[in-house]
This record gives sequence, C-alpha cells and structure tokens, in this order.
Amino acid sequence: MLHDLSHRLAARGHDVTVLTSSPAPEMRIEADGPVRRVLLRRRTGPAAITGRWLNSLHLFGWDLAKWLVSEQFDAVHCLNYHDAVGALLARRAGARFRLVFQCTGIPVRRYFRRIPGDGLLFRTAVRHADAVAVLSRFARAALARDYGVVGDLLASPTEITPFALLPDEAPREPYILFSGDADEPRKGARLLAQAFSAVTEQLPTLRLVYTGRASPATRAAVYDAVPDHLRDRVEFLGLGRVEDLPRLYARATVCVNPAVWEALGNVLIEALAAGTPVVGARHAGIPDIITDETIGALFEPGATRLAATNAAGLSDAIVRAAALAPRAETRARCRARAQAFSWSALIPRYEGLLGGDAPPREVGLSLPTTIPVR
Repeated sequence: MLHDLSHRLAARGHDVTVLTSSPAPEMRIEADGPVRRVLLRRRTGPAAITGRWLNSLHLFGWDLAKWLVSEQFDAVHCLNYHDAVGALLARRAGARFRLVFQCTGIPVRRYFRRIPGDGLLFRTAVRHADAVAVLSRFARAALARDYGVVGDLLASPTEITPFALLPDEAPREPYILFSGDADEPRKGARLLAQAFSAVTEQLPTLRLVYTGRASPATRAAVYDAVPDHLRDRVEFLGLGRVEDLPRLYARATVCVNPAVWEALGNVLIEALAAGTPVVGARHAGIPDIITDETIGALFEPGATRLAATNAAGLSDAIVRAAALAPRAETRARCRARAQAFSWSALIPRYEGLLGGDAPPREVGLSLPTTIPVR
C-alpha cells in the first residue's frame, strides 16, 4: 500500500517523500525511482516498558514529528495512529499541512482495553485529523459508533493487472481455493474443511486447495475436520510464488475466504480480477466486495468472536457460487467488479482526499508546543 500509493502519486506529478524506519544504525535517504525515501533509525523504548506500552511505533511517531517540522509538506498521509499523532505534534509546533489518517483495520474501542495509552493516541488521531479514511462500510459504522467521527469510505486499492491479463478462456479445474494465512483462526480454514464434506455431496469432483501459510498443527486440524475418504482430496501448496497466484485463481471453480473481521478482503478482489466467483462471510468488509449473486455468494457467519461457525451456511454458499463458474458471462462480470477496487479507479480519490480544499484544522489539544529538530 505505502510503496504503490507513493509511486502512483509520483506518476501523477506529485513530489512524494516516504518517511519510514529501518533497523540500520544510521538514518539514510535514498531514491526509490521518482520517490524520495527517508529511513529513520528504528528505536526501542526502555527494556522495562517495551512491548505494547512503549515500542518503536511510538518512538517513530515522535521522530516523524521532527521531520515534519523541519520540512514543508502540503499533505501528510498516515497509515498508523502513532504516525498520525506525530503529525499532530508537528502541527502543534507550527507545521502546516493537510493530515489524512487512513485506518487500515476496523476501529473498535474494545481493542484498546489493555493498552489505554494507545487508545488515547487513537482517539486523538481520529478526532483531529483533517480526514479519516476507512476501508469499508462496516469500519465507517464502527468509527461513528465508538468515536463519534464520520469517516471517508475509501477502499485499499488492489493491483489487478497480473490477474486481468489472463485470457477469458483460461480452463477451470474442479477445486475450491483458499488463499491466505490458514494459521490465523479468524480466517476460517478449519470451517472450510468442515463444510467441504457437504459440498462434495452435491459436487463430488471438487478438491480443496489451500495456498498460504499453514503450520503442521493447522494442517492436522484441517485433515481431522474432513472425513477419511476425502482427505486425499485436500492439498496444501504452502506459500508458493507470487507469480503463481493469478493462474491458481483463474483455474479455480470458486475462491473462498470464510474470514470474519476482514477490514476489506483483497484476496477476493484478486480472485474476481482473475474472473473467478467468490464466497465470503456477511461480516466486516466482505459485503462491500460481494454485492450481487452474479459474482459470488455470502453466508451468515454465525458467531464472530474468534471465527465463523456456520459450516452449513458456508457449504450452501460454495455450491451456489460454484454454479456460476461454467457460465459464459461470469468472468466478465467478476472482472468488472474487481475494476472498482483497482488503482486506476481509486487513485484519483486518494489524490482528492489529500488535496482537499478545506484548510488544515487548528490543533486544539494539549500537545508539546516545541519539537526538537536534529
């Protein structure tokens, strides 16, 4: 996101600097094509209070503030609330720029119960930034409910070109594809295995293919969830190569992401760009992608605290989405939907948000009035 956004903005004629950090012992400045990249020295807090209470993210925000005071920028786009608070510190010290904070997760207040200091930082960021961008309607509703802030709905763009270049007549194979981190419980890898048996009762030729990280323990749990006579039809490809993903998507009968608490769900967008119908839970950001039954199917997740639980609903959704695969119009409809999340479609909106006509807000909060500049 950071790399691609910076290069897209530079290609549209903007002077772009990326401020990030590096474990190298010294700060350095380098050219990344048309983008200037400043790598600050990554610092850690005192050993007694490291971890979630004080870490390199907090200290980076402080170091960032020094840079934003020492140079003139028209707009600052932050992808983390630590950075956004650092930008507010710089404005308190006299810097003038438009501040956009993009919340790349789902802004729920309870996340900060164990780290109230970070909760204060997050509240400060969303209440005082000039614009707060969120990735989905679900995230926008959470921001309004928990923080009283109206967010700008702006999805994270997906690079769809490698997927869209595949020919429309690419042959399909009879398999369900799961692409993601199977070790993360909320992604629903085990639930998919539980649903697989019911799917094969109606579609007996289908296989179940997992691509992505899957530890031995996860693989064992998946195999345990599948009847003995189906275990030889479950395959784990591992992490594999990025360049293999487009063909994996395009050949699949259906791509399934049964996760909950997805900020958006870019895996499903990639699958749609390859022309493959998709399945996801009716939760968080997924319904923003699967908007009609010509490109895929949604299922009710059941409980959502740790992972979805509705295996029967998932199996039914897979059968419905798989029925779309042989239809002549499916690839075109899927690809058209993916186009709405492409860089070409969304970069003008990012540009507009960063270049808003409204002047920067005055920072009316208690922050230091001076920032030491090295």
